[in-house]
Amino acid sequence: MNAAVPVSAVPIDGRRAFVRDAALIARFELGEALRSKLLVVMLLLFVGAGALGAYGYTELVGQIEDRAAAVMNAPAARRPGAALGRLRETTSYRDMLRVFFKDEQKADYFARLPPIVVFYAWAALLFTPWLILFTSAETISTEVASRSIRYSLLRTGRLAYALGKTAGQALIVLGVTALAALVFFAVAWARLAGFEAGATATGLLSYWPRVVLYNLPFLAWAMFASMVTASANLSRIVSLGGAVLLSVLSTVAKSTRVRVGPISEAAWDLVANLTPYGHNDGLFYPAGGGFWADVATCLGLCVLYFAAGFAILRRRDV
Repeated sequence: MNAAVPVSAVPIDGRRAFVRDAALIARFELGEALRSKLLVVMLLLFVGAGALGAYGYTELVGQIEDRAAAVMNAPAARRPGAALGRLRETTSYRDMLRVFFKDEQKADYFARLPPIVVFYAWAALLFTPWLILFTSAETISTEVASRSIRYSLLRTGRLAYALGKTAGQALIVLGVTALAALVFFAVAWARLAGFEAGATATGLLSYWPRVVLYNLPFLAWAMFASMVTASANLSRIVSLGGAVLLSVLSTVAKSTRVRVGPISEAAWDLVANLTPYGHNDGLFYPAGGGFWADVATCLGLCVLYFAAGFAILRRRDV
């Protein structure tokens, strides 16, 4: 029912109706997320992750400073961050970063950023995808399971429906990641001594859209899982389990043990580029020249995963 028709083959009025339907589905997705308490769950998970990340960072800095003070027989600071702030003003800080990153340009780039911004970017790029894979996987599969999808498909096409659902989830991800960054900023501001409010806010604002961009393929994979399954539990298994398998595949593809010749190199490069992992170096360190390559790869994978899921959804008997 409602077989998909290429958008380019639809008249202008039909395209307007298509966009309107997709926008309505996205709006209803936001309303349904609020009604079903999914939005509340996502807020708690993402805001909690932001608060926990900032608190963990300040605790770690405080413990390091306390141990350093004990070694030097100096009084411990009441709030963490003061010693780290003084360390940033020395050349030793850049030298430490050069040893850690094994790259002078990277060390110089990250030395200009408050350390908490670097920590936020690293933690967000590492952990946020798993929250999205868990929370966004059931959006279509639950309606397939309850057969309520039929009522939507009587009024619009499957492509507009799937795009609207995905857009609604993307808007939710956009909002909850922004709120998580805001909570991260607030907790750090409350706990760190010598907190650089302006520089930290600027750094978080510069990284937040990159975090969202990196997570788009993971959102698309969660939507793939939702389009090919017929229950919430199964869609989460496909979403999370499939992501784990893709992670293993990405690790294997980058291993030198499997790259035994030019053909093997090309094949494993293709495999690595078809997984959502490992495309964040240019986003984490945009000065390195890999920014636009990672942007293109993330957007391409987003389209690929969505198209693969929709290819199955458009033929399913719902």
